[in-house]
Amino acid sequence: MISLYRIGAVTFRHLMTMKRLSWFIEIGYWTILDIIIFGSLGKATTMMNMSADPAIIQALVTNAVFWYLVLRTSISIGFTLLTELFDMNLIAIFATPLRILEWITSSVIVGGIAGLINFALGWLLALIVFGCNIWSLGLTTLALMGSLLISGWTMGLILMCVLLFVGKKGTGLAFAICWSLVPFSCVYYPIEVFPLFLQKFVLWIPMAHAFTALRSAIMTGTNPWDHIVTSLWLNVGYFAVACVLFAVMFKRSKKRGLARLELEW
Repeated sequence: MISLYRIGAVTFRHLMTMKRLSWFIEIGYWTILDIIIFGSLGKATTMMNMSADPAIIQALVTNAVFWYLVLRTSISIGFTLLTELFDMNLIAIFATPLRILEWITSSVIVGGIAGLINFALGWLLALIVFGCNIWSLGLTTLALMGSLLISGWTMGLILMCVLLFVGKKGTGLAFAICWSLVPFSCVYYPIEVFPLFLQKFVLWIPMAHAFTALRSAIMTGTNPWDHIVTSLWLNVGYFAVACVLFAVMFKRSKKRGLARLELEW
């Protein structure tokens, strides 16, 4: 039977690591950097070309804020496993009655909380520096937040699968995997910039639909629910596959010995 107490205990353990000042500096540095860079780029574009749509600024800034919701969620999920590996605590926690589903649930909760904290920081920065109010989109904002949270959870579980295979040696992959889909997620440009053969691939990426919907809502004022619904369905499907893949990888890794993940470097 699933225990909320065990889920809460593991979640609390990892949330305590987020109390460090260095954690807030880390999420603040990259979020502030990207929002200022792309917001300033959009502003410079409109200044140099008076016919350019001022909504470009809001689209670039808003997409940057939403992207960090995905990034921070996925990295935080991966780091729940990395923390156990570096603390040499992975074997210890599975000497307890903790189940795989409970571990996944706690990791998803931790990732979601971290992602929402990062999102709140980005929203405040976008509002103060560029006057972009993300919540002006109404239900579209909530729907896309939900979709992109699931994207972050999926990428985080895939990252954990890789770490279960290679152990501590895969530390550098934490950022590489999470950034790998950025060029194809249409965060800062429309899907039409890709050649036709790549567009067919990009259409299977749920984040591409989410950011396309977000850009369309800002630039045209319409609510492209077709892209939002497609993004949600793809995300749910990929998340289910990621959960199954994680369970399979954990069982295989357990047969090979969890100690090797803590000791090999």
